[in-house]
Amino acid sequence: MPVNSSSNLKSVIDLFTPDVLGAFWITDEELTTNLLGLDEFNYLFDGLISQYLYAQDPDKKRESNRADVFFTQNFGKKIFLSHIKNTGNIANVIDEQIAIVQESASERKKILVFNTSSKDWISELKKNYPKFEFMPLELSKIGK
Repeated sequence: MPVNSSSNLKSVIDLFTPDVLGAFWITDEELTTNLLGLDEFNYLFDGLISQYLYAQDPDKKRESNRADVFFTQNFGKKIFLSHIKNTGNIANVIDEQIAIVQESASERKKILVFNTSSKDWISELKKNYPKFEFMPLELSKIGK
C-alpha cells in the first residue's frame, strides 16, 4: 500500500457510518488493480474486489455498459460498492444500481460517491434521485 493509503483507509472507514447504504465508484477507466481507491475499497469489502479481478479472463472483452457490484456487511447491515465506468451516458447503469439498492433503502439514504471521472456526477445524481443523499468521497492521489 502506498504511504498515504493508511490515512485514506482511515478516512474511508470513517465515512462508512451506519447510515450509509453504499458507494458509487465512478471512473473513466475499467476496474483494474491500478485504480485510485482500490486498496481502500478492497479492504472494506473483505478482499472481494481483488478476488474478482484476479478471476477475470484477461482476453475476454468486458461490457462497457454495466457495473461491477460488491456487497459486504457494515454495522450488521448490507452495504454495496458499485464501480461504474463513465462511458458518457451511464444513466441506465445508474438506474439499474438504484433499483437494486432501493429495497435496502428504507431507513438508510446516504450513498457515497467516489468520482474520478471527467464528469461531475454528484449534481446529476442529486437531481435525478432526490430520495437519496449523495456525499462526495475524496482520496489523495499522492503515492499512486
